[in-house]
Amino acid sequence: MYLLPIIPLCVIFCVGTTLSTPVPEYEKFLENPRYLNYDELTNLFRKLETENTGLVKLHTIGRSVKNRELWALEINSNVNNRTLLTPMFKYVANMHGDEAIGRQLMVYLAEYLIYNYGKVERVTRLMNTTDIFLMPSMNPDGFENSEEGQCESKDRYVGRENENHVDLNRDFPDQFEPQRAGTLLSGRQPETIALMTWIISRPFVLSGNLHGGAVVASYPFDDTSAHRTCCVESRSPDHDLFKKLALTYAENHQLMKKGDACSNENFDKGITNGAYWYEVKGGMQDFNYIHSNCFEVTFELSCCKFPFAKELPQEWKNNKEALLSFMEAVHWGVKGLVRTEGGDAVLDGDVVVVGLGHNVTTSNRGEYWRMLLPGKYEMYAVAYGFLPSERVTVVVEEGKTTIQNFTLKHEPVEQGNFKDLRSVDTDPFDEYGFVIHDNSIFKHHNYDELTRYLQFYHTMYPNITKLHSIGKSVQGRELWVFVISNTPNEHVAGKPEFKYIGNMHGNEVVGREMLLYLIKYLCERYGIDERITKLLNTTRIHLLPSMNPDGYEISKEGDASSLIGRNNVNGYDLNRNFPDQYWTNKYNEIIQPETQAVMDWTLSEPFVLSTNLHNGALVANYPFDDTASGSTIENLSPDDRVFKYLAHTYSNAHRTMHDGVPCPMFPKEHFQGGITNGAKWYSVTGGMQDWNYLVAGCMALTIEIGCYKYPYAKDLPLYWMDNKEALVTFIEQVHRGVSGFVVSTIGRPIQNAEIIVEGINHVVRTAKYGDYWRILLPGNYNITVAARGYESYTSNVTIPESGYVQYNVTLMKDDPLHWASAYDFGIGENQYHPKYHTNQDIYSKMAYLENKYPNAASFKSGEDYISMAVHSLIITDQHVVDDDKKFHIGVIGNLFATQPIGREIGIYLARHLLEGYHIGDFKIMKILKNTVVHVIPVIDKAFEQIWGDYEKEALGNVKPDKYLCNNISSDFKQVGEQLVTSRVSNHQDTKSVANALKHLLLEQKFDFILNIEGGSSGVLCPNTKDQIQLYKKIAEQYLSVLKYPPVCSGPAKGTDELLTEYLYREYNAPMLTAKVSCCEYPAIGNIPFIWRDNLDAIMKVISTTLTGVEGVIQNVLGEPMLNATISVTGMELQFDVTKRLAHFKILLLPGQYVLEIACHNYQPETLHVEVEEEKVLSLKVILKRGEEEVYGGTVVHPTNEQESVTDGSLREPFKGSVKTGIKGYYSIPEFKKVMSHYDALHLTLNDIFRLYQGLLRSSSSKRQSYDFRKQLYNFLRFEWKIWNSCGARQVHA
Repeated sequence: MYLLPIIPLCVIFCVGTTLSTPVPEYEKFLENPRYLNYDELTNLFRKLETENTGLVKLHTIGRSVKNRELWALEINSNVNNRTLLTPMFKYVANMHGDEAIGRQLMVYLAEYLIYNYGKVERVTRLMNTTDIFLMPSMNPDGFENSEEGQCESKDRYVGRENENHVDLNRDFPDQFEPQRAGTLLSGRQPETIALMTWIISRPFVLSGNLHGGAVVASYPFDDTSAHRTCCVESRSPDHDLFKKLALTYAENHQLMKKGDACSNENFDKGITNGAYWYEVKGGMQDFNYIHSNCFEVTFELSCCKFPFAKELPQEWKNNKEALLSFMEAVHWGVKGLVRTEGGDAVLDGDVVVVGLGHNVTTSNRGEYWRMLLPGKYEMYAVAYGFLPSERVTVVVEEGKTTIQNFTLKHEPVEQGNFKDLRSVDTDPFDEYGFVIHDNSIFKHHNYDELTRYLQFYHTMYPNITKLHSIGKSVQGRELWVFVISNTPNEHVAGKPEFKYIGNMHGNEVVGREMLLYLIKYLCERYGIDERITKLLNTTRIHLLPSMNPDGYEISKEGDASSLIGRNNVNGYDLNRNFPDQYWTNKYNEIIQPETQAVMDWTLSEPFVLSTNLHNGALVANYPFDDTASGSTIENLSPDDRVFKYLAHTYSNAHRTMHDGVPCPMFPKEHFQGGITNGAKWYSVTGGMQDWNYLVAGCMALTIEIGCYKYPYAKDLPLYWMDNKEALVTFIEQVHRGVSGFVVSTIGRPIQNAEIIVEGINHVVRTAKYGDYWRILLPGNYNITVAARGYESYTSNVTIPESGYVQYNVTLMKDDPLHWASAYDFGIGENQYHPKYHTNQDIYSKMAYLENKYPNAASFKSGEDYISMAVHSLIITDQHVVDDDKKFHIGVIGNLFATQPIGREIGIYLARHLLEGYHIGDFKIMKILKNTVVHVIPVIDKAFEQIWGDYEKEALGNVKPDKYLCNNISSDFKQVGEQLVTSRVSNHQDTKSVANALKHLLLEQKFDFILNIEGGSSGVLCPNTKDQIQLYKKIAEQYLSVLKYPPVCSGPAKGTDELLTEYLYREYNAPMLTAKVSCCEYPAIGNIPFIWRDNLDAIMKVISTTLTGVEGVIQNVLGEPMLNATISVTGMELQFDVTKRLAHFKILLLPGQYVLEIACHNYQPETLHVEVEEEKVLSLKVILKRGEEEVYGGTVVHPTNEQESVTDGSLREPFKGSVKTGIKGYYSIPEFKKVMSHYDALHLTLNDIFRLYQGLLRSSSSKRQSYDFRKQLYNFLRFEWKIWNSCGARQVHA
């Protein structure tokens, strides 16, 4: 008998597609059945959401009396953005806390839908076409008070009722009861208020309310105007439709359809009209139908209210088909859009079915759904301010949805006496933009009044608000935060977080009041104003009206500019109390409770945009707020273009700020366009906006919204009108730029992935659901997404003129071995088993590398005084034997004992260079033929004495989610400090190592040094103050290829500008310090990945030695001009030739240069050269003799003769010794003057000896002659190299 219908069905499927064997339905949730308590249910729903991003979204629509969340799980294939005209369906269970079957069935249904999506065709279709909401428990407090196995309610209905002993299914407004005083919400339970606001604010189409204690489907109405106990039907206008809906469930329930599942009850076909069974006043199903578009039926599922858990699998079997069939019924009838002639959505329009006394209204997107039984209907649409549409005949077919759209024309404005009257009534808002007119709000609210105000609006709008404290002030006042959104209780995937903070300075009060008015404005207009509704549906807005409530309480109304109440009660200015990128001082060395609370709160949410509201000026102030020097000069952030745009956005939307008119108290303070850079205005250390940007990744401004700090209350309406539009417009900017999700290849969200925009040195990170937001202006951007443990991905992203684009990224799991093979010549030691080595371990590895690569490596460890103290590994192509013709660069680490990262990275680099050389890598072969790389991993040997009790070794095969820092400090002077001080270190070897390093710098004359450290970000380089800025450009090249620059906060540690400048000025040693990690002492597991992040940048810097100019300088006879010097126009340094072949080699970046070659007694030569990328230009320079005079046996230029003879300083008495750059050796002021003078004459040392003899003859005593002679010898022996005398030859003792 079943064969005939099956055959055509098979034909249809086989023709359409080839089907595999049906996949068994997922129902593992039936194993080990039990009821989940509140915490277990919460954890399960959060897990379902986290693991099924894109399909599942967890909402809380309010809280119970005992503050438990009323969870609703949304399930839809497009859950983050409901597709237009997708109907919304809901099941609500456990309204009576002891009726538990429905609660657990909702858990089962959720798992059934989610895990069978894409596998079971019926489930997939249902989720693709329906927006499903499942609320397991409307009464979680009652459930926790109930007891498994109890088939009837306890005494006094404990468990059935909520915590306040109210039956929630008797607490809704009733159509036949007199209206209570106040609003519909007045006097109702928190759970009821939450459901009412949820039902009214969402366009639900169909709903089921799941109960226990009987087995029947009950449909509206639930009571009558006659107030009978039972047995009289109370029919709704859609009586037949409700009966069909009830039958749809009952007929598919194995017991309900019989009608006699429970003793003493008999329901025809398992359904009943509610009032006919027994009257229920204040029931939820009638409220759904009367006050919203939603049709609801109540289903009693079991005779026993709270059966034992072992019964749950059978209950699932009884209800499964019924639950699915009832959900599918949401598609019965007609749906469509109501639009204006211009295509705009018509909000709150009525769709009328002629002959049925129940209309449905349109959503804020102009959608409607009208459930109807099959048949023909006459329909039309109407809305306030519009003419009714034409009536149309609509045919509804069984099992199909009919689409019928309506277009409305604006009602023409009547002419005559009533014209003005009609226009007055069109705006539902008062003159301040509020729905409910209330001038009493325009007052200053003290702490208690503010608290009551916030609690009131949270109670009135529980489904779109959340009120919580983020901490307490010094005096114990709560720091209240008010959250407004359609999902206020927690972060929702894909929804950005925004915050306003007011009253940071206690006597600057306008921001505090503006945020209170903004709460009223947003709450009242939600669901009425399309703009505000969209904003709250797409944004989670956090408002902290008062960060300094203690200071407010002592402030005085009418105070225009004093400091009373500005600080917290401990006397700290909270806007100087945050950690600063440059300074730790008395204002921020002790973090205050209010500051700490805001910091913790800010880091707990993925805030995208923030503003701090102040008073005392009228300007939008953007980062940075201070400078490294403390000067009041402009200091721009990497996102300066965006910050200027944001500042202009607020200023232009403010009624007067953009005019830039100065405040009366500061008549000379003009701000063009109403904006300013903070540091340019005045320097603020420890400011909140810079901390937000640098540490929390949140774009933040400080906006001064009024000239007077504490104006009189009568002026507050004016302030509100000035700022109202600006406050809303600024929030909307959170949606500017690019946002999206970062997930793994299996769809798991990746938290803390870095979003890196090329050319902007600022990183934002993904939140816990892999979601991110990056505010950018329209344009094209190369965006790299990188995450610890994953391969990075880079793509070009275009942000359109409309201002926003979504960009989702999928990352592949990271494979260290693959990376090593691709980028590091397969060197496993640079990836696996990283270790902080002892000094001796490092020296052993350097010796090993010398033995392994004898043609490219030489380990220097005791051949002379320098190498005894400072061991180095010299790496170069030793087949090219003349090192004088090569560039020399140093790669150093551990200049400070507290900076150990360079120790390990130095060894990694040595391995990389030598293995690359060994296998014939073209680039490295080219570098080492041209360059000598001096790798010095250990300078300060004291690290292993202070390295602490941390892990020294790790596997290295798993990239950490984030970089971890070990604590490290020293109580002794480190080598880096010893270099710039005359005070003797109290630590062993520090002085000798520092002196040896100084001698190394003098003797080696490095073209540059790359110093590798942590403790900050960026690259330090010498401030050469010349036009070419060679070292700054090399530093910029490092940063330009750095894919994942560390973004650090707080003062830099280790090498600083002072040390960098000292080495450059005193020793001609240009040192670039690459800060490769925010940690001074990174955890060992981070080392391989810091190496990976920085390898390209390090090699980019080393590769600059492939570019420059070299040559020899000879006279016309081909003799080397050993006294020649070379200057590059626009560079500070002057370059010598080698003292054997008069060869020179100068590192230059690509570009055009002018070289000036000079030597005494020869005509100078000027050469114009062009240097190309990765090419060293070779020159041969021939100098010709010029005119000359002889003076005192020394060849000098005539123009200098008189000056040299008349230098009276030669006859001044000897004033004693002074210290030079190298500790332990001395010179005298007179001699330095002479040397600096005669240096310009290119004197030889023989000439200097003649000068020395003349000085001896003029000395005033034998003792002074002896001192002079001794110190001059020391100078000539050890310090002659710091003078640029063209013809200097080494002095032999």
